[in-house]
Amino acid sequence: LPRGVWGIGAARFTAHTRPPIPALPTTFTRMSAPRPTVLVADDYPENLKLFSLYLRKTYDVVTAVTAEEAAETLAAGGVDAALLDLNYQGGMTGLQLIERLRADARTAGLPVLALTAHASPEDRRRCLAAGFDAYLSKPVFKAQMLEAVDDLLTSAAAA
Repeated sequence: LPRGVWGIGAARFTAHTRPPIPALPTTFTRMSAPRPTVLVADDYPENLKLFSLYLRKTYDVVTAVTAEEAAETLAAGGVDAALLDLNYQGGMTGLQLIERLRADARTAGLPVLALTAHASPEDRRRCLAAGFDAYLSKPVFKAQMLEAVDDLLTSAAAA
């Protein structure tokens, strides 16, 4: 081939007649199943930030700073599991919230984990008896939280 000309087979191109480069797609579709959405409710912003960091690589995370805000978010739907603190500054408690969730047909079957600083065996029994599906006491490490949420979602899918 002459200098400045290249080609494959019968197709010959010069520096001025290169073949067009195909355009890249402008939209991409998710190839995997959608990620579960987890609500984390806690009245301490530091806890919300930490727990969101723990969960965000595996789950879509929404947050609430009051039990009332959590109740509204959960009633609206689109949440696959909830992690609820027991004590909020004023307003409804986590125990009152779980009672309300279990009484509402829209949220009665939602998997819910109690996330609390109350760490005694009696506190655990009280939470489970109130309607929580699982219990974690603070402080919580990332691996513990991920395992607990995975177990919560797996149990709910099996039921």
